[in-house]
Amino acid sequence: MKFSFTTISLNSLFVWLFLGLSFFANTAFCGQTQKDGQCIFSLENGSINWSTGTVTAVGRAGPRVNKDNIHEADPGSARADANRQLIDVMKQIRIHNDLKVGTYAAQNDVILAGIEKTARDAVIIRQYYTSAMDVELIVQTHIFGGFLQLVLPDDIRQIPKINPEIQLPPQIEPGKIPYTGLILDIRELAFEPVLYPVIISEQGDLIYSALFISREFAVQHGVCKYLCSMNNALEDPRVGSHPLVLKGLRIAGKDNTAVVISTADAKQIEKATERHLFFKQCRVIFVTKNE
Repeated sequence: MKFSFTTISLNSLFVWLFLGLSFFANTAFCGQTQKDGQCIFSLENGSINWSTGTVTAVGRAGPRVNKDNIHEADPGSARADANRQLIDVMKQIRIHNDLKVGTYAAQNDVILAGIEKTARDAVIIRQYYTSAMDVELIVQTHIFGGFLQLVLPDDIRQIPKINPEIQLPPQIEPGKIPYTGLILDIRELAFEPVLYPVIISEQGDLIYSALFISREFAVQHGVCKYLCSMNNALEDPRVGSHPLVLKGLRIAGKDNTAVVISTADAKQIEKATERHLFFKQCRVIFVTKNE
């Protein structure tokens, strides 16, 4: 279909009006997710939703002039621009505080090719046109699955499954309800979400790290989930019906890559033998602030 200022009908004007109203309605909806406790970090060319594991980017393109010298919309160029922007946003994701995905991918052509494929496979979640034939569209992809398989550190390995016939149940004290996950409150700490966070004790002992995580779950669900509301975290099925809730004391390690918990909290985790199961399955939520 060809578009020009001289061929826009009354019906077309209604279409432009509808698309414009849809855009503003969808923009308002995006703002609403902040109230749902989701941690969304906005960038100039897109956003990273650390709660849902989705990455979005915006692509734009002006009109092109066809062979008949008529201006027409160019959604193909807008999609190509969106792919470039999405790759840029994904490269800005931090694996840990001193390593971004872009830096890591620059050392490996296979990883870079995988990121580019992730962008090409992204879905268009919104597309609209202006009366000037400009096109703007938003594409979205998930970091779970192939992307995390590419960029998570190799020391997060697959933990072999234990034969259920010989697997021993966790030793739970009589009358004690076993914990089903961990919620770590870090709202008072200057900790930015990363793909591979680590929890340590005040003595520097590893509490939650690659040693306790199975790659299968880390790739499919992320090493942890980030939320910006404690109420939402307590109700999230990821940590089950009886999560252990702890508070981070400070951040430490190289470039503040680890969250430190108190000695008392570390001992409490050590006493919970069921931690081996929910740590393996990455049933961990970090409650952080959304800035």
